[in-house]
Amino acid sequence: MKTRKTLKETAVEGIYHDIEEGFYKPNTIITEGEIVERYAMSKSPVREALIELCKDGVLKSIPRVGYQVVQISIKEILDLLEVRIDLETANLKRLILKITNEDIEMLKKLESIADNSDTREVAVNWDRNSDFHIRLCELGGNAYLCDIIERALQKSRQYIAQYFHSAWNKNAESNGYFHRAVIEALEERDVDRALLMLQKDILNVKEQIQENYFFK
Repeated sequence: MKTRKTLKETAVEGIYHDIEEGFYKPNTIITEGEIVERYAMSKSPVREALIELCKDGVLKSIPRVGYQVVQISIKEILDLLEVRIDLETANLKRLILKITNEDIEMLKKLESIADNSDTREVAVNWDRNSDFHIRLCELGGNAYLCDIIERALQKSRQYIAQYFHSAWNKNAESNGYFHRAVIEALEERDVDRALLMLQKDILNVKEQIQENYFFK
């Protein structure tokens, strides 16, 4: 049975969603009163949510003004992608030797694989993508590593909102092509191909940003 979300958690998720979908753009100033009205909540959970988002580096508190949406730099994105590749490929090398047919069937049932609907909503696609990577990590059996990867994916939501939004809506892969390719390689116990497809999936973000923002 799922635990019911607190009002603070609901506010955090709502603000994250609005940033992901471009409602609040980088450097935008938002206020406590604005969030109270938008989500029809009292000040206390909203204030707690804003403080948490400041701790996460999503917002920056500006006294007597409000909260500014932090703009993440290109270097931060590249550094984060590099860390993800190092960690996730290391995990994949470990799990491919012990993965079972039941594990593979579980991966096939994930939404990014099983749902063929071509939704263009960034938050939905990113949640599906994150779920695939987290489940893949869990099969490796290292809870500490999974915690790091999960936090990296959470941090990634900022650059998805700021840089990948327009790319995704134009032409980015959203139907789980690379996820299916990873699973096919796992079924065949093809380590090299599984690693290659996993890296391509992670770097797909970089390629789309390069195409739309012209950096190398």
